[in-house]
Amino acid sequence: MEKKHIISLGGELASGKGTVSKILMERLNYTVYRNGDYFRKLAKESGMDVTTFNEYVKSHPEIDRNIENSASEYAKEHDNFIIDARLRLVCCARIFQSIFKSRY
Repeated sequence: MEKKHIISLGGELASGKGTVSKILMERLNYTVYRNGDYFRKLAKESGMDVTTFNEYVKSHPEIDRNIENSASEYAKEHDNFIIDARLRLVCCARIFQSIFKSRY
């Protein structure tokens, strides 16, 4: 069984995650899962702008689970990738747990 190579970049808005992930993607030929893209999609589907949706998410932890599930599904289909995320540490840990459970 071949190893997955996953790089996780976490940080606040405008902290440089996108820039770093782009550089790594080009140098390593990795794909990138951007949880912000999925977050914006969920906001649009909910009829909210990102700022309003961000406030809404604070009292709806099930949305974190949706984002985790999206990242986990991405991981099932990709071996060498970067997670560009503004997730809480516990969410990142759960994503990695689900990746390894599905793999091993």
